[in-house]
Amino acid sequence: MSIETKGMPKAATLANVTALLAVAEELQNRAEHLPGLGVMYGPSGYGKSIAATVVAVSHHAAYVEVKDFMTRKSFLEAVAVELGLRPGRTLAEAAALVGEELARTQRLLIVDEADILADRNALEIVRSLHMSSGSPILLIGEEALPGKIRRFERIHNRVLTWAPAQPASLADARQLATIYCGRVAFDDDLLDHIVRKSQGRVRRIVVNLDRVEKDAVRARVDRADRAWWGDRDLYTGDAPARKVPQ
Repeated sequence: MSIETKGMPKAATLANVTALLAVAEELQNRAEHLPGLGVMYGPSGYGKSIAATVVAVSHHAAYVEVKDFMTRKSFLEAVAVELGLRPGRTLAEAAALVGEELARTQRLLIVDEADILADRNALEIVRSLHMSSGSPILLIGEEALPGKIRRFERIHNRVLTWAPAQPASLADARQLATIYCGRVAFDDDLLDHIVRKSQGRVRRIVVNLDRVEKDAVRARVDRADRAWWGDRDLYTGDAPARKVPQ
């Protein structure tokens, strides 16, 4: 499983992690007559992949991140490898092997970047795996994923629960500072400033925490607050304007 596990126990308290853990529990503990697909969706940088990492580790789930270059067969091959199987020689054989293993183990399957499958009209593979195995499957993608899934009625009808990812809060920023910044303490006023400048995107918050920590270490500051940071720039994702010499 090629996923980052740093800070795993502490990351479990992030809001989107808590939400995705609840979805995983609902899928795995559902009644037999209920569908078993779950969806988490939201803008890039909201920490969906961090949440998927925690769920994958805590629930011993099979985790596959869809790549741009993947075909239907290579996607199934990736799932097979994650399940400890040899890839099938054909698309049908690969689907059968994966379906049988999921049926046997009832492992949760997490499909990250599921938008790519939707864009390539390949989501039917997910439905087929779910129908043949009864195993729960969790799809993770961008904000537009629900609309893309709606185009596939047979898949849309099998979604048991939807989980919109939320922007990071001050409480999340506190946890991220604890996970990633061990050399400097952060006051809430600076963390709140970082959250707002980062637009609640976990990835940008982590970048800014690292930037502030490095400046604080260089300045021999043990506790960083808003007054000390002042009006210095923070990373917002926007490219800086070119400075033209006068």
